[in-house]
Amino acid sequence: MGYLLAIIRLLIYVGVFAFFFLIGLMVHILFFVSKLQRNKWILFFTCWWAKTTCWVLNFQFNVVGDELPKPGSLIVANHVGSPDIFILGACFKAFFVSKAEISNWPFFNLLAWLGLTIFADRKQKRQVRSIIEKIETRLNSNCSVILFPEAQATNGADVAPFKSAVFESVVRANRPVVPVALQYHDGKRPTIAYYGDSFFKHMVTLLKNPRLQATIYILPEIAPGSDRYQLAKASYLGIRKCYLGNI
Repeated sequence: MGYLLAIIRLLIYVGVFAFFFLIGLMVHILFFVSKLQRNKWILFFTCWWAKTTCWVLNFQFNVVGDELPKPGSLIVANHVGSPDIFILGACFKAFFVSKAEISNWPFFNLLAWLGLTIFADRKQKRQVRSIIEKIETRLNSNCSVILFPEAQATNGADVAPFKSAVFESVVRANRPVVPVALQYHDGKRPTIAYYGDSFFKHMVTLLKNPRLQATIYILPEIAPGSDRYQLAKASYLGIRKCYLGNI
C-alpha cells in the first residue's frame, strides 16, 4: 500500500512540477527588465508551489505566533530535513538560502533556480561575502529571506549552534531577524524529515508516509543590531529553548 501511495504521489508531482516550471519561466520572461515585479510574482508562486507540495505529500502544520514576519525580514529556523523547505515556504513569502547540494536534487533543482534560491557552498569560504551581499540586496528590496543557520540538517534531537557569518547581511541592511522553531510530531528519533546520507531513500520514505505533522513557532522579532554574533546567539538560544521545550 505504501509503494502504491508513493507512485500516485510521484505521478501527481510530475504534473505539479510541469505546471510551476512553466509559470516560473513565464515570470522570468515577462518581468525580465523589472526585478521588483519579478521578485513579487516569484514569491507569490513559490509560496503556492510549497503549499501544493505540502498538499500532495500530506504535510500538515500549525503556526503558533501572534504576527507574521514583516517583509524584508531575515527568517532563521532550525533545519531537520527537506520538508522544512516546503512547510516554511508555505507559511512565508520569502526567498531561501540553501546548500549547493540541492542543485543536484531532481525536480527541485530547477524549481529552486527559477525561485531565485541563493545557493551556498560551505566548502568555498570565499563565497560567504557574495552570499551576504545577495541576502542584503533581497532584504533591501523589502523581500524576506529564509536561512538555516545550522548549515546542516540534524536528526531532530537538538539544535546545532548557528553560524554567525551570514547574519552580517542584516547588520548591513539594518533589518530585523525573526527566529522560527520547526517541530515535527512523528514520534521518531531521528524524525523521518531527516534525510541523512541518502536523499533517494529519504524521498521514498516521504512519498510512502501517509501524513507528516509539524508545528511552526514564530518567536518575537529581534531588532536590528550591529553585532552579528549577538544576533546569531539570540536567535539560537530562542529557537533551542522553544524547540527543546516542546519535544
